[in-house]
Order: sequence, then structure tokens, then C-alpha cells
Amino acid sequence: MDRDARDEALAWFVRLQSGDADAADRAAFADWLARDPANRQEYDRLSGVWSDLGRVPDPRRFPRAAPNRRRFLSLGALGVGGAAACAAGLGAAVVLTGWPGEFRTGTGERRSLALADGSAVDLDAGSALSVDFSAAERRVRLIEGRMRVAAVPDPGRPFAVACADGIVSMAEATVVVHRQPDSVVVAVEKGTATLAAGGRPPVRLAAGDCRAYGPDGPGPLLRDGVAAETAWRQGRLVFQGQPLDAVVADLNRYHPARILLWDRPLAALRVDGSVDVGRPDAALNAIVRTLPVRTLRPFPGLVIIRSV
Repeated sequence: MDRDARDEALAWFVRLQSGDADAADRAAFADWLARDPANRQEYDRLSGVWSDLGRVPDPRRFPRAAPNRRRFLSLGALGVGGAAACAAGLGAAVVLTGWPGEFRTGTGERRSLALADGSAVDLDAGSALSVDFSAAERRVRLIEGRMRVAAVPDPGRPFAVACADGIVSMAEATVVVHRQPDSVVVAVEKGTATLAAGGRPPVRLAAGDCRAYGPDGPGPLLRDGVAAETAWRQGRLVFQGQPLDAVVADLNRYHPARILLWDRPLAALRVDGSVDVGRPDAALNAIVRTLPVRTLRPFPGLVIIRSV
């Protein structure tokens, strides 16, 4: 890895996307690209990262907002003020009576939803779900983020939460479902549930059980997983050996700036700790102190985590 080329690529990328670059800047940029193949390689790689990022839903928007047509430099458009406005809805309740469709929360915003059957859903910040009730089944799909559902019994109409390639079924239970970059975590607070994922035989989850699942099916029981997965309702995020990309995904749902992992190998680094959701920068500071990384803030609304 050519560190100088990487640093220069970032500097050029920010300059060219700022809207202030003139003809002399563009000529100098062309000369820099031609000077060394490593320069072109690093700039193309960085451009590819941002192209991919533009296709990832960003929680920094209000629920039921119009389709997001942000350009590069509008990543921090809401900024701290936008996050505060979203947070003003913390704990607000919405009654969904026979309501199909999609519901989202913004950065720092949590919502309580009353479903038509009497079940209750708490939606974490930066999360999205869809509701689809029929005569045969009550189904909620977690699209992104995290939710807690307290399902009430309805004979002949089971309650199911679908997320990624798995389904959690229950009759009467309180369950947290958390979608992470490469897996989904299911934690049962009360009652019992059945988890089917990855084409494997379903597994039964009792109160106090917590498992993650992915394309290969359910993993082993996670120690103290229920406590970690419910801490957000008390205003904390708890990480127990979580990969850094999963930690960043959770922090992005609360941080007023967009956090980006620049070096893909960093995603596998493990993080332990607990942070107040009102102080997401404290988590970033702890990550820098304990892992071989540093942060860059090329302009307001963006934090880049990269290797040292």
C-alpha cells in the first residue's frame, strides 16, 4: 500500500468534489494521475467506495421522506441540527391501524408503533420496517437497523419478523431483531420464538436466548446477548467483540456525521465497550485509542476511519 498516494488521492477527491476546483486544479490533477500508476489506482478505489456508498441507505433523513437524491457534498446536510430535530421525536408513539407499507426513523430518533392487532414495536434510530398483515399471518419485515416487538397472541394468525434470509416466528413473545452488515441478531426477552434461517432446521429460542444468523443459518447462543441487544432502550450501545463494520453501522444511526471505513480490512477488527447514544463521538475516540486506526474529517458531515 502506497500511503502517500492514498493521502494525496483523498486530498484530490475532496478538492475536486468541493465545487471550488478551477482549470488549474484540474490540470494539476491530471498531471498527478499520470505521474504514477499508484495514484490512479488509489483515486479509482476511493471513487468506487463513494459510488458504493451512494447506494447505501443513510439514516440521516426524516421518516417517510421523499426519495433521497443527495449529491456528494450534501452528506452532512442535516448536521447536528438535523439530528436534534430527529431526536425530538424520541419516544413518540404512532398508531398503525390496518396500516401496510414502510416506516423509517432518522438519525437519533426512536419511535414506538402500535400495530393493528395490539402488538407493539419499538424502532431504534436509523431503522426501517414494513408491515404486511393478512387473514393468515401477521408479518413485519425489518429492512435495516433494529426493532423490538411485543407480539400479542392471535389464534390462527402467527406473528413473524422477516429480516435478510431468516424468519423469527412467535405466538406471544417480546423479541429484539438487529440487522448488522453481515448477520442478524435475535434476542428473546419474554416468551418463546422459532428462528429459521439459511435453509437449516428451525431452532427454538427461549426467554434469555440470543443468537446471530447469516446465510449459513443460526450461530451458537451469545452470552449476555439479551442485555447487550436491549441496552439501546436505556440509551446505550453495547458491543461485545463486535466487528468494527458492525460498530460503525450502529454509530451511524446516532452520529450526526456519516462515518466511513476507508480500509476494508479494518472491518474485521473487534470492539468491546459501551457508549451513551448521546455521545457517539466518545465511541470514535475510544476506537482510535484502542485500535490501530485514526480518523479524518475532510469536511463537516463526514468522518473517515482509516488505518494508521
